[in-house]
Amino acid sequence: MSLKTQLPKRVTLEFTNRCNRTCNGCPRSKMVYPLGDMNLVLFLSVINQLPGSTVIVPFFRGESLAHPMFALYMSRLKGFREIQLATNADYLTPINQEAILNNCTFISVSLHSYLLPQETKLLQFFEKAFDVGVESQISILDSVLSPKSKKQFVDEWLNHVDNVRIYKTHSVNGFGDIDGKVSTVPCNKPFEEMVVYWNGRVGLCNHDWNNNVLLGDLNVQKISTVWNDNPYQEVRKLHCSGKRGEVLACQHCSFQPNQVYGELIKNGRQRTNRLETENWNI
Repeated sequence: MSLKTQLPKRVTLEFTNRCNRTCNGCPRSKMVYPLGDMNLVLFLSVINQLPGSTVIVPFFRGESLAHPMFALYMSRLKGFREIQLATNADYLTPINQEAILNNCTFISVSLHSYLLPQETKLLQFFEKAFDVGVESQISILDSVLSPKSKKQFVDEWLNHVDNVRIYKTHSVNGFGDIDGKVSTVPCNKPFEEMVVYWNGRVGLCNHDWNNNVLLGDLNVQKISTVWNDNPYQEVRKLHCSGKRGEVLACQHCSFQPNQVYGELIKNGRQRTNRLETENWNI
């Protein structure tokens, strides 16, 4: 792996780290970080530095639809190759639905209890997503599904969405140590991805919930500067030398590239205007 690359392939933008839910298993209960919303000046500054080929993920530790300017922010992302969003759908107002369907390439809705399609208000939304070529997914924790209920859940939801994602229960530190094993092989995230927290600080990846590895501040630095500056380079060197455990955010992480954690079941339907989403483990 080359230590220097021009810009990240994938950028996570944390619109907000506020959330209206307190779900069992979510690492937010252990999050030691101030709550806030990304301001418009910072948001525009960041996206204006990125090429259209960048994969944009407009959510992180909070519910992005709770941001007061969610629809406006989404409209400004129009033109990026891929926009991948996850939501609990509690704020799926007509305006927010339109913002998602007009701009996203992938939408995942997280369920927090066992619900079959007809027990939700999501079917019309997913029908529209299919019509406009937005790849859709229902996500749920494995702890919510019993062995008896799993098959019915998957079969019925695959009549309405492209994918069903069954996650292993999240760890208290984020998602990295989800299977209790620590990896020593180099991870692709320091070489391909960047996380921008709501306040403009740059973190290592979507496993770094508390910004344990501060790599820069986009309020005062350019993305290209942060991406190739010493803090990022030191992390990459440690990964390449088999010492990723010396990086604070990586000490308990088992994440490996191209590995699906939990289960991902696809229904296989095809659409001419659909982009094939890369496996980014959303």
